[in-house]
Amino acid sequence: MTADTPIRSGQLRTLNAMLARLVGTDSLLRRDVDAVVRLYEADEQSSRGLDTKGLAEAAGHLLHLLSPDQPVPAIAVLDHRDEPYEPLWASQKLQIALDQVGEAQDILLWVVGLQDHYLAGAKGRSPKSRRAYDEAVESVNALTSRISGRRRVTVVVL
Repeated sequence: MTADTPIRSGQLRTLNAMLARLVGTDSLLRRDVDAVVRLYEADEQSSRGLDTKGLAEAAGHLLHLLSPDQPVPAIAVLDHRDEPYEPLWASQKLQIALDQVGEAQDILLWVVGLQDHYLAGAKGRSPKSRRAYDEAVESVNALTSRISGRRRVTVVVL
């Protein structure tokens, strides 16, 4: 699964900030990593963007930079940049995303593009759109819980 649309400017920085707080990284290192991500994003803006494998690798590098002494979880990407969330196919797409990491027991599931479909632009201010987004996130969490079995999965929706 690849995406022709580039990653939205700021998504890697947002992931960096969220992961830095999650692992307890000090603010100086967080700022330094953010500067590196900004350079990376500036270079990537002229290209087609990252596919799911590239996003997983970027997130892995961020985690390693932010917390070099801790083990990095396996990173799976559920990509909704090209197509909106569809409950009918959600279970199948989630299973494909989790299959990216094999039998890993500690997984970071990064859901990309969901906010873009529900909360971008003027429609993002509508209560109906926000409710639909909340329902999609709840659905992803519930499906992840059901599909993941005994594995530990942290879901990040950006």
